[in-house]
Amino acid sequence: MVPLFLAGALWAVPAGAADTPPPPGATPPAPGAPSTPGEQARQGVELLMKALEGWVRQVPMFAPPEVTPEGDIVIRRLDRSRPAPPNPGPAEPTPPRSDPPVPNAPTDL
Repeated sequence: MVPLFLAGALWAVPAGAADTPPPPGATPPAPGAPSTPGEQARQGVELLMKALEGWVRQVPMFAPPEVTPEGDIVIRRLDRSRPAPPNPGPAEPTPPRSDPPVPNAPTDL
């Protein structure tokens, strides 16, 4: 019987504590401050998204890869202070290079 009475008394204490007014020295929350945990979570996610946006803007941007006639692949870094270059059309195929002539005479090594 005593454990049942003790359990009931402990259960009633937190319920009564929720109805108590804040102490006289406490300041009320600011008018724009979130009042619910859901609003706080939403504001936290918004701050994270703004930080992520700033990080993405700092990541250097690159132009599309280009293949030179020699077969090299060039990926140029874009300068954000200049406007983007116009997108070039399809490159004209270059004629195949002919190999240098091979001498007919035997060579001594």
